Parts: sequence; structure tokens; C-alpha cells
Amino acid sequence: MKILVICKSSRSIVCSAKKAGYTVYALDHFSDADMIKCADKARSFGNIPETGIYELAGSFGDVDAVVLGPGFEKLEFKNILNNRLSVIEEVNDKLKIAKKFRSMDIPHPETEPLDKASGLGFPLMIKPRSGSGGMRNAIARNEDELALFSARDDAGELIAQEFVEGVPCSASLIGTGDEAVVVSLNEQLIGVPWLTRLSFAYCGNITPFVTGFSEEMIRYSTQIALEFGLAGTNGVDFIQTENGIVAIEVNPRFQGSIDTVELSTGMNIFKAHVESFKGGLPKPKKAGCFAAKTILYADRRVVIDRKLSDRLIKYMNTGHAVDIPQTGCTMQPDEPVTTFLGTGGTREISLGEAGKYANSIKVITET
Repeated sequence: MKILVICKSSRSIVCSAKKAGYTVYALDHFSDADMIKCADKARSFGNIPETGIYELAGSFGDVDAVVLGPGFEKLEFKNILNNRLSVIEEVNDKLKIAKKFRSMDIPHPETEPLDKASGLGFPLMIKPRSGSGGMRNAIARNEDELALFSARDDAGELIAQEFVEGVPCSASLIGTGDEAVVVSLNEQLIGVPWLTRLSFAYCGNITPFVTGFSEEMIRYSTQIALEFGLAGTNGVDFIQTENGIVAIEVNPRFQGSIDTVELSTGMNIFKAHVESFKGGLPKPKKAGCFAAKTILYADRRVVIDRKLSDRLIKYMNTGHAVDIPQTGCTMQPDEPVTTFLGTGGTREISLGEAGKYANSIKVITET
């Protein structure tokens, strides 16, 4: 079976598909070294028009299925293995989904457009109405700070949300549209100071997430999947508070947690994704270990010189680093540099291992 993946950063999807035994082609922006190593064929694209994407896709010849990443969901191909575009647009709208969650009796932060935000109380989370990754999320602590957001040119694209304190976490699920199964619960690393300067940037995961609220996470995630008819691999983000679980948003696509889910459970998420479109669901597997993923962001301009590249490739070859940029690439401040992995018998051991490799690269980028 020939698979074409079109995604800005496709490494995790491409490598999972390759491990599952598929022939994999990739259209990708970053062209990371390990993605190219996994793919049977890969081509890079820049800021090309949509017609250019179709032309590049055609250069691979006929394929059996196409997987579209964030930002490319509106492309039209035969045999797309994604949620329906109408579903993606519905769950990506954070204002609409807030109302939907309330109607489903799923705990969710109060959410309003900026011009109706004052009644929510402070502090407020200000975020794009659609999009993921947390890169543009920020806090408004009072009316003056809220006014600054309201005066921005992109104010119409922003929403205000009740700020919820707690542990960020997520559920990874596989759905057929009519049925769904949660395959893992994951802790999320958000705005970790030793990995990024951005307060709410996604910095990785730890799988499994051990919580006394696992039943609620599984129940809410399954309820959401069936309500929207989610197909393939999807994620639901939560915050664990002192009083319970609060749903935050839905990711109707491959998630960043794929690395830790596969390392922890031994599952192949891409294979489960493909089988779900045939009506099949996997049996959840008990975690065999804890797996951690840490994403290191640049705090200054970083050039991937030969010394740095050699170190990253060494870590890649021992299974401790992924998303390896090409030699000569330049990362601007607050852009991700690379990703590190660790496993162990406890959360602390796995995170410590991933953190050890991240810090060794951080030292190099700061000198």
C-alpha cells in the first residue's frame, strides 16, 4: 500500500507508517534527516501556491491513500485518510466547541469573543479561535491588558477563555466514526522553562499519564468522538485540576504524542489509523514503560553546523533524538530545534533521560 503524507512536519507520521510496512511518500516543509531516512521518496515545499502542492504530489505517481496534516486539510485527493473537512472545521472552532461541550455536560472553561470577555473575570487565556501548539496563547490579567489584545489587528481571530490551573494532559483515541477506543492517556509538557521561553508552547509529552481521573478522561473522550463522528487517530486535550478534569480542545488529526504512545505501548498508531477507516479498532495495550518527549526551542538564532549536526545524528542513531534538521539549517528564536526521547520504569526516569539529551544540545546552542 502506497501512502502519501502532506504535512509541514511529517516525520512522526512517515516513520510510523514505514514501521507498519507501508510504502511512504512525503511532501514536507522541514525535510528532517530522519524523515528522509524513513520515507521511500520525499520532496520539500516552501511557500508555494496550492496548485504547486498538487503538482508535487503528482510527481510520486499513483498512491493508495493520502494523509493531510494541519493546514492542508482542504486539499482534494482521492482516498484521503482524514476526518471529514466539515468535522475538522467544527471541532477546530474553539468558540463553537465551548458551547457544544456545555450542551454535552462536559466541563470546559467559560469562553467568549474578546468583545464579551470582561464578564469572565481575570486572569484570562487569550488564544486564536482556531489552531494548535499554544505558540500564540497569552494571559490577560486585567482590563488594561485585555484592551491591548482587543486593539490588535488580529483581534477578530482571538477568543478569551477562563484560565484553568492544573496539569495539562490528553487522551489519544482511535475512531471509526461510529465507535472509538482510547489507546493512551498522556501528560503534556507546556511552556517548560528549560525548553522554551514561550509560556504556553507545546514542549512534549509523557506517556502514560497516571491520574485518579482516568475514567472521566476516557468517558469524555469517547463521548466527544461519537458526538462528532471522529475517524482515525485523534486527541482530546484536558487540564487536571484539584476538583477534576476539564476538557480544553479537540485535535482531529495525528498528535505530537504519537512518539510516546508508540514507545510506551508498543502500538503502531499509523496502522491503527488506517485500519479504523476499514471499521477496525485496536485493543488498548497496557503501558510497558514510561516514555517522555521533550522539544527544545531556540532562545537565539541557531545554525545547525557540522558539530551540532554530528551530535544530533549520534543521538538519533541511539534512539534518543528525532526531528533532526539538515546541516546548514537556521532556526530563529523561539523555533523548535529538535526533539529528544527517553524511556524508563518511572515518569521521572523517562523525563530525566529525555531532558539529559536536550540539555546537552542546549549548552551547545547557547555558546
